[in-house]
Amino acid sequence: MLDFELSEEQLTWQKIARDFAESEIRPIAERLDRSENLLADFPWELIKKGSKLGLRTLSLPKKYGGPDLDMLTWLVIIDELGYVDIACSKIFSQCWKLSRTIATVGTQYQQERFLPAFRDDDTFLLAGAQTEPESGSDSHLPYDAPDAGVRLSAVRDGDHYVLNGRKHFVSHAPVAKLLNITARTDKTVGTSVGTSSFLVPRDTPGMSFGRVHDKIGFRAYLQGEINCDNVRVPVENLLGGRTGQTSYRGVASNIELAVYAVVVARAALDAATKHAKQQGAYSEVASMLAGMYKDLQASRAILWRSTWMAVNRKPDRSLTMSAKVFCTEVAVKICVAALEVFGEDGLMRELPIQKYVRDAVALPHMDATNPINKLKITKFLQAWIGEGRLPEWGQSTAQVGGAGG
Repeated sequence: MLDFELSEEQLTWQKIARDFAESEIRPIAERLDRSENLLADFPWELIKKGSKLGLRTLSLPKKYGGPDLDMLTWLVIIDELGYVDIACSKIFSQCWKLSRTIATVGTQYQQERFLPAFRDDDTFLLAGAQTEPESGSDSHLPYDAPDAGVRLSAVRDGDHYVLNGRKHFVSHAPVAKLLNITARTDKTVGTSVGTSSFLVPRDTPGMSFGRVHDKIGFRAYLQGEINCDNVRVPVENLLGGRTGQTSYRGVASNIELAVYAVVVARAALDAATKHAKQQGAYSEVASMLAGMYKDLQASRAILWRSTWMAVNRKPDRSLTMSAKVFCTEVAVKICVAALEVFGEDGLMRELPIQKYVRDAVALPHMDATNPINKLKITKFLQAWIGEGRLPEWGQSTAQVGGAGG
């Protein structure tokens, strides 16, 4: 049964995250956001402290020494960390997704080689490398054409694959110690079957790192370029012994971005409400604030439902994609409206509202753009047309039409 009450374990982690965010993230968040040298100012001490509390490794299975927290608990923790700064929170949650991916689809060898090393090193960060200078959301296009998508190549050479090409907007580049690199193994077919994922240590010969992207939002969460020049990767590092492109990975990314959208919208609405009351202008903007609150609650509802279904082994790709699109669009809407509540003061750097806008506008472009996600949702709609109706309460898309995602 769908339940909105938090468990005792979730309440415990909520307090851990809230206390950490207020005591450790808040004092440095503004400085990190304003940094002109993001790599030099990367918050290693913050990461070490958070790691000691379990915030870096919370998705590790219990057999590898982690608490194995589910995605509903992720929501609770991100809601606290991200309320103070979503960039610092993203440093931790990026590790949750990728360590869970290795634990879920990785071979026994891969799990035993990489997960204990990740667990024991407080500075061990994980990276995902998919986007390229000439390839981004087209990797997610429904028509799955051979000429679209990933261009970084992986060619089999004996007991190795040789990787050549370039990636950008790589999470945690160049601070990650292990990268999950998506490469093209077959150029004659689409990316859904023609790409594979490889686990590549950062010190592998031929791997180099380029510039760190100077983004307007999520600034402390580093993204940058990597170059692969004849990088030889052992066959046993092929994720899962197969492509590793699982629906679980997409579900986790959709949910993660949706909760960041919800939390930045919540922070913006809080700031706007407090500002209106302090300025004695609450009645003038009350209707606007009520509309923002209504949209925020709708976002929370679709996010919690889609996450609950994923946790209970009923992942609905149409719903998680819808949650990502809806929540990120609402976040931009709420943050811009909150900026208007501040009037001209909202444009000043010393107030946080402008940062919420900068962070929010990045979200619709992350992990496949919103227009691409909408195109993928139409695949489900087309399948449902054959059934004659949309899914009923409690049904997932796997039960109605069975469209892929």
